[in-house]
Amino acid sequence: MIETYLNKHLKTISESFDFLDKEKLIYFANILNGCKGVIFFSGVGKNGHVASKAASTFNSMGIKSYFLNPIDAVHGDMGIISENDIIVVISKSGNTSELINFLENCFKKNKNIWMIHSNEKNQGLKYCEGNVYLPINNEADDLNIVPTVSIAAYVILLQSISCEISSFRGLTLSEFVSNHPGGTIGKLL
Repeated sequence: MIETYLNKHLKTISESFDFLDKEKLIYFANILNGCKGVIFFSGVGKNGHVASKAASTFNSMGIKSYFLNPIDAVHGDMGIISENDIIVVISKSGNTSELINFLENCFKKNKNIWMIHSNEKNQGLKYCEGNVYLPINNEADDLNIVPTVSIAAYVILLQSISCEISSFRGLTLSEFVSNHPGGTIGKLL
């Protein structure tokens, strides 16, 4: 039975990436690479975990970024955002009230907002300079509602962007290890 879910994840993710606008993705990666400030990743719920993971990976590759919790942001943490920063919001629907409140307030401070999403008609897009649409037709669970495929696909997308930027910048092994001196990776130096 578990093999069914593994195959369902892989098949749906593969189908989703078949419909991804690759030119827009390259443009987005170039925007992030050219950021003169900080890249803030944000998302509500499970997408917040994806955003946090993205910030962590980008930092380990020498790309200055932070996770910004949208709920904490509207309670004072927006003070960290400057006009040179880029805000990347991850949301399958783009319609959650907490996210919309965050986007409305971000838009007043900084118009450099991008959204990674799976809903072409979401409310949050009106606050975004750009977006990357990744269609997710089905989740892998029996209810077709638990964010399983979408979360995995967003992680793959963001990790691929971080690899592209670090490759473009010519990240060396010694630079990476200096950013990640602990554990087995740190022992490589």
